[in-house]
Amino acid sequence: MEPENIKLTDPMYQKTILAAELYYTYHLTQQEIAKKLGVSRPWVSKLLKRAEDIGIVRIEVLTPTAGILELENKLKKRYSLVNARVIKQTIETDNDIIHLARAAANYLISVLKSNDIIGVSWGKTLAMMAQQLIPLHYPGIMVVPLLGGMGQDPELLSNQIASKIALALNGKCFLLHAPAFTVGLAERDVFLSDPIIKNTIKKGEQTTVAIFGLGSLWKSTILQRGYITLSEIKELAELGAVGDIALRFINKDGEIIPHDIHKRLVASDLNKVKNNAREVIGVAGGLHKVDVIRAALNGKWLDVLITDVRTAEKLL
Repeated sequence: MEPENIKLTDPMYQKTILAAELYYTYHLTQQEIAKKLGVSRPWVSKLLKRAEDIGIVRIEVLTPTAGILELENKLKKRYSLVNARVIKQTIETDNDIIHLARAAANYLISVLKSNDIIGVSWGKTLAMMAQQLIPLHYPGIMVVPLLGGMGQDPELLSNQIASKIALALNGKCFLLHAPAFTVGLAERDVFLSDPIIKNTIKKGEQTTVAIFGLGSLWKSTILQRGYITLSEIKELAELGAVGDIALRFINKDGEIIPHDIHKRLVASDLNKVKNNAREVIGVAGGLHKVDVIRAALNGKWLDVLITDVRTAEKLL
């Protein structure tokens, strides 16, 4: 099928077709094509890119994490996202999370720049994402936990996740030596008066790429592991909470619920992170997270969503 609004006799169009067939059908190298066409190798690359742009070449990547373009475009349009990645694998058990984690790791690498400050929250998906990063070198990279530690499982701690990402990218890691939730306001004030903790929190608010996990209200890790009480969950539910983003509990419109639990949180200011970051990436999948993902999207907390096909369909 010929693309519209292009003259078939146009020399540039004919040369684009020739370059595309020589490369994709006859498997010549770009250097060999350049010699045959009497152009430079970078010019051949431009011709091949043009072949994709005008639709005479269609490349399909068949990895589980490559994405489903149609759903991604619909999500971007519906929720005014900068980008979206929808993996083909559905998220039904914890074992399936690895596919989502790989997609998140690959997306992070695709947008990362030298001297970026990566801010991370916590949770199973982000912990697995950190494990999926292959060793690379990005000059000047810094990784910062955006909230304090949560619970006894070291793999899920924000400090541990940040450390693993920094190690994989040969970057520098800041640590936040404080719990996520303190016992009371007085204890929180003590932690926030520590200059090292204050510096880490401030550095987190200068994040250029932020990565958040999203938690459902009733099936969340924080409830399952006893990091928050059932009575607190019930109170939050009565106030309209549908889940959390970086331990801020939000309602269906994405508004942070007015509850005292947030006053005990040791973390970077979420609004400052959002306003300063080039991209805020949300990584979450599974039908039990549809409500909180939709809420985060409604509240414009995310620039990018990485999720699975069934969850994407529900969001649409």
